[in-house]
Amino acid sequence: MNIKYKLSVFAASLLLMACTSENELVNPTPDETGQDDAAKREVLLTFKNKLNVASGKTKAEGDPIATAEENYIRSLDIYVFGSKDEINGYTFQELYYYRDDASTVAGDGDWAHSFNLLASAEDNVTTALLKLQKGLFIKLYCVVNRTVLYQTTPEGTVEAYTAFTPLRQDAPGQPVNNVVDGVPTEKDFLKLHTALIDPAAAVPTEDDILQTPLPMTGSHTTPIDLTDFSVSARTQLSFKLTRMAARFDIVNNAATSKFTVESISMGNGQRGTSFFPVKTLGKSEADRITYPARTITADNQVEGNATTTGAFYSWPSPQNDQGYLILKGKYTVNKTETQDVSYKVPFQQMANGVGSYIEVANNHRYTIAITKADTYHLDFTLNVSEWSDEGDIDEYDPNKGNDFDKAAVELITDGGASTGAYVMANGSIAVLPQDGSKFAFTLGSNTELEEELAYKEGSAQWIVADTRTKAGSIETTYTYKVDKEALSGKLLPVTIRLKNPASGKRKDIVVVPTAGPEVTLGDNASGSFSTFKDGMLTIYNVANQTAKLHVVAENRAGSTGSTLAIQDSPAWLTADATNLDTAEGDYTLTLGNAQDMSTTATVTVTSTASTAATTVSVKLKDPAITAPIASQFGNGDNTNNSFTPAAGGNASILLGEATAASTCTLAVNSPEGITPSVNTGSNWLKVTSKDVVNSNGSHTTTLTLTIVGEANLSEAKSGSILLTNAITGGGDLTIDVSTTIVPVVP
Repeated sequence: MNIKYKLSVFAASLLLMACTSENELVNPTPDETGQDDAAKREVLLTFKNKLNVASGKTKAEGDPIATAEENYIRSLDIYVFGSKDEINGYTFQELYYYRDDASTVAGDGDWAHSFNLLASAEDNVTTALLKLQKGLFIKLYCVVNRTVLYQTTPEGTVEAYTAFTPLRQDAPGQPVNNVVDGVPTEKDFLKLHTALIDPAAAVPTEDDILQTPLPMTGSHTTPIDLTDFSVSARTQLSFKLTRMAARFDIVNNAATSKFTVESISMGNGQRGTSFFPVKTLGKSEADRITYPARTITADNQVEGNATTTGAFYSWPSPQNDQGYLILKGKYTVNKTETQDVSYKVPFQQMANGVGSYIEVANNHRYTIAITKADTYHLDFTLNVSEWSDEGDIDEYDPNKGNDFDKAAVELITDGGASTGAYVMANGSIAVLPQDGSKFAFTLGSNTELEEELAYKEGSAQWIVADTRTKAGSIETTYTYKVDKEALSGKLLPVTIRLKNPASGKRKDIVVVPTAGPEVTLGDNASGSFSTFKDGMLTIYNVANQTAKLHVVAENRAGSTGSTLAIQDSPAWLTADATNLDTAEGDYTLTLGNAQDMSTTATVTVTSTASTAATTVSVKLKDPAITAPIASQFGNGDNTNNSFTPAAGGNASILLGEATAASTCTLAVNSPEGITPSVNTGSNWLKVTSKDVVNSNGSHTTTLTLTIVGEANLSEAKSGSILLTNAITGGGDLTIDVSTTIVPVVP
């Protein structure tokens, strides 16, 4: 078997960055609509793909790189995430959607808006005009031809995600603009994935046998500033969508090979993938499946028409899966006899009888050219190429000097050329904002590149150009350093913009000041009501109360993870750490014993990659139920009913001259709610409740007390109700209840 694997290491890195490296934020252009909506900002999206939005879905003529069916847009969903902070805190804001069936509506609220796609046949560009809500920084995530996203619950079940709730702003554009976070957070959204293939499905769906139109994704994760209401100019964004599936083509002249393919499937395949990035979900051998078979037409396997384009599609599969195709069909024994056969086509490169497996990558085409078959064996070649609208890409040759805009940046480390800086997983350069930090990299170009440092409005010019070293006429070493005089100002991301004046190609390299690890509230156990917001962790002042913090530090090769330190090491607060062999882990803080309510602490989480730190303040919160007062009592229109607040004992309720209609109410405030029950007197007393969550998060529970049974009205009764605090150990409350009988009239 001969495998021609055409991707270089450089090209593979391009694949990983396909969703972001093609994005461009163009300077705003004047509004051409004549409309003036102060609360909205027009954003024109340009998709640099040969997309097909025509109603017909017929294949293009010849042997196209991507057929019209594969490029057809049945649906396009743009998920908008917003945040007051440019770097962190993004949550779901709104959805913009396109459907080829205009009568289809997405979403069930005012947060879903439809839009139109306009395709240009001349330059193969598709555009969409959105009107985005102003007030915040935003990010955009695009999903094509998949309208339902799925989540895997902590219990391991897979279900459609339907919890989208938009964020709300109470005063957009004003100095004080309170934002109620939407659902999901950006972090949780990135955990969503495709439906999982069901290999045992009686009637396979498009999620079981991947068919056209194919799912694609794209994103613009560089924050777009929509906070300035005085700006009404249109913003232009450019996207490059990436196909989520791999394509398999079959080249087979049945008359020559004596084998007619009837179906194709995949063994050791993956059941699904995440969207951002496109990444396989299964991590063990138990996660691998055999795909449901897809039928192949025999008409395409005759001389002159021996290629079946798009014979099979699959989700990406890593090298360790050792995947293979399963080709089933008829082998021609002689002119009158055929035999059912099945062959395996491994994704394997052979050299001197020794094979190494290759990965199945999304947005790639795999061509199986069958040459000869017999009863037990199949001869074939496997060609691999990137699946782009422009065709194959060649091996990267730095001497050409034309691909500088695609080259992944690698920092020079020899001789201390780069200090306090590294390339993050998303391709940006992280720099520790301190005196002495610097970085250097080399790019090749056939002409001298124009260079610009683009600072965000309000940012200090903390990154400056240092030296330039040119090697011959091709490669130039670019060196930058931190300007210590600017460190006292506001430090925002800086864009290094390099442009080839001859070709017009441009490369943007984002440089960000290294921040401390991102800290959020983790998945806390039942009974833990701890909260975390704006760097403040709140724990109820109860012994053994816990709070789990989830920490994500910067991620780079060779140095990842975080460490935890509690300043002053108070004995009452301890920390247990898990999963810190990677850049992401959890810390569980435990309050040993209840403390004075004024007690505080500070937790510092430090990244071992960058040495940057994040500080978390810790405060205690009173867990007690608030003792009810007289104004919270309702006598049920019976003036003989009364309430006595606690005064050295239990509060008490008297049902005076009790009758079958006697009833009363009592409102009780608590931090997290209460559960009422009859403590004593259950043979005559009944209590029901209704709980309301207040705007500040506290609970108000209204209790209704009634007398059960006519027999209990003949003599005075006494009993009590127990109000159990939802916070274990937070203190319960007991209220005494008694009655008086109605006087007998002779």
